[in-house]
Amino acid sequence: MVAPAELSPNGPNGPGGPGESEPIRILVADDQGVIRMGLSMILDHEPDLTTVAQAENGAEALRLIEQYDPDVVLMDIRMPVMDGLVATEQITSANRAAGRARPAVLVLTTFDDEAYVLAAVRAGASGFLLKDTDPDLLVSAVRAVHRGDSLVDPASTRVLLERCMELERQVDGGTAPAAPAQPDARWIGLLGQLSEREREILVWMARGLSNRDLAAKLFVSETTIKTHVSSVLSKLGLSSRVQAVVVAYEAGVVRPGEADVRWD
Repeated sequence: MVAPAELSPNGPNGPGGPGESEPIRILVADDQGVIRMGLSMILDHEPDLTTVAQAENGAEALRLIEQYDPDVVLMDIRMPVMDGLVATEQITSANRAAGRARPAVLVLTTFDDEAYVLAAVRAGASGFLLKDTDPDLLVSAVRAVHRGDSLVDPASTRVLLERCMELERQVDGGTAPAAPAQPDARWIGLLGQLSEREREILVWMARGLSNRDLAAKLFVSETTIKTHVSSVLSKLGLSSRVQAVVVAYEAGVVRPGEADVRWD
């Protein structure tokens, strides 16, 4: 696929724009043309969003990222040539190597893809949405990951993550009820580097609170929360706050259906 004809690699108005801030630049990657066009129409309807390119597989998405420098990539999971999981990992690895946060990856999935969602988050995706999500949520989610926040509906994200964690446990250990898992030793040392406030932030992120929710709960500014979140991600070596949620569950700090917090 090629980028829309009316858009240049430097954006619709060229570098800098005519006196206005640049819109959020989006690349849509999906192997179904109808879905690509539908998503692009929804996004391009917003004055602060613009679709700069469309890709029909992960390999093409990587090539177009180099050419069109998007801020956000909407990434399907199941695609030919290179799937969305591999492409996401390559994108986020390149971001870490270059010390940058963009493009952020927002994974698109269906209920049948639950087994893949956790892998996408571990690969560094900033979040995920169902393909049949409400257009308003799609638009809000793009804006959220662009500013480094969680998705607009973090509680739904948490529920899906919990379901994926349970699904993974069933795959790994059968469907019979298992004994309570011990905290993952991989994270014990890194978690020990977090301050008390950073631990608190991690717990509430895992329970579904957005930056705005955290700021209200802890009586601080969103800027302060973002600083704490960035510190948590840096100390744990993670790319996104959604990854931090997964770590909190893997490390046994929080568990699906449990209210108690475990740091030992």
